Amino acid sequence: MFKTLFRLLILGLCGGLSIASAAERLRIATEGAYPPFSFTNEQGQLAGFDVDIAQELCRHLEKDCEIIIVPWNELLPGLAAGRYAVIVASMAKTPAREQQAEFTDSYYRTRNVFIGHRDTGITEVSPETAHGKILATQADTTYADYLQKHYPAATLKFTATITDAFAALSRSEVALVLADNLSAFEFLRSTAGQELDIIGPPLAINETSEAAYIQVRKGDIPLRDAINAALRKLWLDGTYHRINARYFPFSIY
Repeated sequence: MFKTLFRLLILGLCGGLSIASAAERLRIATEGAYPPFSFTNEQGQLAGFDVDIAQELCRHLEKDCEIIIVPWNELLPGLAAGRYAVIVASMAKTPAREQQAEFTDSYYRTRNVFIGHRDTGITEVSPETAHGKILATQADTTYADYLQKHYPAATLKFTATITDAFAALSRSEVALVLADNLSAFEFLRSTAGQELDIIGPPLAINETSEAAYIQVRKGDIPLRDAINAALRKLWLDGTYHRINARYFPFSIY
C-alpha cells in the first residue's frame, strides 16, 4: 500500500513538473520569408532580426521559446485561433488589425520606398509616371492597400511574399516594387539587386505605417505589458543594439 501511494506521489509530482514546464513555453509565430527579419539560412535554420528579438524576449520573460513559421496572411487568424501566443513579424498597425489583436509598443521604424531598375526613366514615382506600368508588392499588406488607393491606372501584382515581388522585379516582370527600405536594403545588396535602386523619395510619413509592432491575442493585456517591459530591458541592456548591428550598419529604432 505504501509503495503504491509513493509511486502515485512521484507520478503526480512529475506530471506537475511537466504541466509547469509546458506553461512556461511561449509559442511565437513569424513569417519566415522576410529577410533580413525572418528567413531560413544556409544551414536550414530560422534566422533574422525578428527571430533574434523573439528569442531574447523569451529569455527576459524566463520562458522556453518555440518559434514557428506561418504564412503572412495566416498570422492573425492563427493568433485568434490560439495556435500561438505572440506574433513577431514586422507587422504594421492598422484599425482593422487592432480589432484582431493587441499591439505592443513599436520595436523599429522604417520608411517605404519604390524599387526599380536604374534605367527605368522614372525619377519620381507618381500615378502619372506609373500609368500603365506593372507595380508589385506583397499581398494583404499596407503596401497593397496603398497601391490600390493611389495607383488605379497601374497594373497591380500582389505576391505571397515580398521576396517573390523582388524576384519578379529582378526578372523585369514588373516595373516597380513598393517595400520598406530595410527589406529593400537587404535585397539591393544581393546579387539579384545589383541593377536596381530606390526610385524617387520615400513615401510621406503616415501614408503607410512606418512602425513595426508585436501582437498578442485580443484581450491578453498582461502578456502585452510583459513584452513591452521586456522590450525596454532589451533596449537598456544593449541587447537590442547588438541584434540591430548584426543586420544593419545603422540604427532602425
